[in-house]
Amino acid sequence: MKGDIFFEQISQNPRFSKIHPKVATFFRGYLANEKVIKFNDRFVMNTHFPPYPSRAFDNLVEHFNLFGNISERRLFSVTIAVTNRCNYRCWHCYNAGRAKLDMSLPTLRILVAQIQRLGAVHVTLTGGEPLLRADLEAVASSFDNRTYLTLNTTGDGLTNSRARSLRDSGIFAVGISLDSTDPDEHDQLRGKKGAFGTSIKALRILSQNDLYPYIIAVATHDFLAPERFWDFMRFASEAGALEVHLLEPSATGRLAGRSDVLLKKADIDLIFKYQKEVARDDKLPILSSFLYLESPHAFGCGAGLTHMYVDGSGEVCPCNL
Repeated sequence: MKGDIFFEQISQNPRFSKIHPKVATFFRGYLANEKVIKFNDRFVMNTHFPPYPSRAFDNLVEHFNLFGNISERRLFSVTIAVTNRCNYRCWHCYNAGRAKLDMSLPTLRILVAQIQRLGAVHVTLTGGEPLLRADLEAVASSFDNRTYLTLNTTGDGLTNSRARSLRDSGIFAVGISLDSTDPDEHDQLRGKKGAFGTSIKALRILSQNDLYPYIIAVATHDFLAPERFWDFMRFASEAGALEVHLLEPSATGRLAGRSDVLLKKADIDLIFKYQKEVARDDKLPILSSFLYLESPHAFGCGAGLTHMYVDGSGEVCPCNL
């Protein structure tokens, strides 16, 4: 479904009809370059917004109604690394070098309560490798339905029973790391032999257990070459992914000081071009990226304003990067 058609549907919702006309116009324009799909009984724009209908989506609308009112500003999104520990050694890891001492479950539950009081619409649970925590489900179930939950993982340790327990704890979508259609290249980039097979198996498990499956890929200059990019999108669809989320390399963590890895303007323009083209092709997964979401034409960067990051040891930062 085209995003603008979806907008016309949700605008009939009494909560949405109260949004300021300027905000409504902006949101309609943003959705014009998005594709909306149906997953089970809900509609998904992309993983950065809660599915519709849901209490978390209503929470999103309430945030929109406060746009421009700085005194009423709320927290929109939070990324929580439930651990900094990981069995992989990804080439781009932004979390490298952080303390390996995990927050306790009681501490995480206090954090959850604080985040929800600040109005968080979207929380991503990540790591490190979040599946290393046996109490991950207990963390997730500490949130109520005002907050929409996603999980980012390599897929290492995911089983059918674990997938079901994650779903039952309130997690809606799970992102699996995948950087290449070539198994050897992916394993090399992720620093672990067999990582490719783990990712493909994890996507299949998610699809079988009613969790929204998406891929997280790092958008290097080489990755964005047209032939490679379109081949990857087709491969993602065949693997069962409903969305591909592109991350840009950042000169932090393991890449600290590496300005050579940063995307150039031509690369960013190409992502924006791909965004529009993928949105028009119903055979391909949704394409999403922070570059598009946080561009001057969309929502801008929310670091320290409407977004924050908490690492596995409890360190609070304006952003993951």
